[in-house]
Amino acid sequence: MRTRIVILRRQSQAETIVRRYGTEGQALFAMSRSPEGARAFSRAKLYESAEARGLRLIREAIPDGVKTVEIDRSLVAQFLFEPFDLVVALGQDGLVANVGKYLDGQPLAGVNPDPANIEGALLPFNIEAFVKALPDAIGDARPAREATLAEVATSDRQTLYGLNEIFVGVPTHQSARYRIASGKKAEEHSSSGLIVATGTGSSGWLKSLKGEAAAFDPSEDRLRFVVREAWPGRGFGAALTEGDVTAKHPLVIESRMEGVIFADGIEADAIRFDAGVIATIRPAARKVRLIR
Repeated sequence: MRTRIVILRRQSQAETIVRRYGTEGQALFAMSRSPEGARAFSRAKLYESAEARGLRLIREAIPDGVKTVEIDRSLVAQFLFEPFDLVVALGQDGLVANVGKYLDGQPLAGVNPDPANIEGALLPFNIEAFVKALPDAIGDARPAREATLAEVATSDRQTLYGLNEIFVGVPTHQSARYRIASGKKAEEHSSSGLIVATGTGSSGWLKSLKGEAAAFDPSEDRLRFVVREAWPGRGFGAALTEGDVTAKHPLVIESRMEGVIFADGIEADAIRFDAGVIATIRPAARKVRLIR
C-alpha cells in the first residue's frame, strides 16, 4: 500500500517565457513580433493548459488519507523519497529519466498530459488512463517492468546513475582524451567523447549513432558503449570503439583531461572527471520499477 504520492513536473515553457518578460501580457507582445514566435507561445500555452488540467484531475482522484507532495524537477536530487511513495512523472519522457535514478524500488508512473504533441515512449498513461489506474497503483496491484540503470563509480568516490545513458567527455568542443579498457582490450583515445547506453536509452542517442539495430531490452543486465569520432592519430587508437558492458566486464576509463561525466543529457547533473581519475561503469544493482 502506497501512503504518499509524489508528483513531479517541470516548469513549463510558457512559465519560462513569462518569467523572462515579467508578465504574460509582455510575453505575448514580445513573442508576437514574429509569426513563429506567436505560434510558439500559443503552443506553449496549450501545453500548459493540458498539464494544468491533468494535474487537477490527478489531485481530485487521490483518495483521502493519502499524502501528496508536488515537486519541481530541479529539486529531485535533494528530495527525500520514502519507501512507500508512489512517484508520478507528469510531463515529457525526460522527467522519468530525471527521477528514476534517485529511486530505490518505489514504483514510478509516467503520465502524458498532451498525447497529441508528446510521443511519450516512457509515458504509458494518458491522464484518463492514469486516474482509472490510480487505485490499483496505490494498492501495488498494477503490473510493472524493471529498467536497468547505468552506474558510474570513480576512484575519487563520486557516484552517478543514468536511466538512459552516461556521457563521458569534455563540456566544450575540445577533444576528450582518456584510456579506455574493456575486458582484455585497452586503448588511448582522442575522441568526441563516448556514451554508455542502457536498454531504455538504446532507442535514443545510441540509435542515432548506430541505427535501429542498436536497440535492446531495457530489462537486460547490460549496457552498450559507443565512442564518438575516435581519432587514430599518433599515440591514439580507434579500434576499441563499441561493445557491451556487464557487471563482470565493466568499462574502465582513466581521464587524461579536464573532463565531465553526466547522465541522461543533463549537464547540470554531472561529476568532474579530471586527469588521473578512473571511472568504472557497469549496470547498477538496483533497477527502476516502471508501472504500466
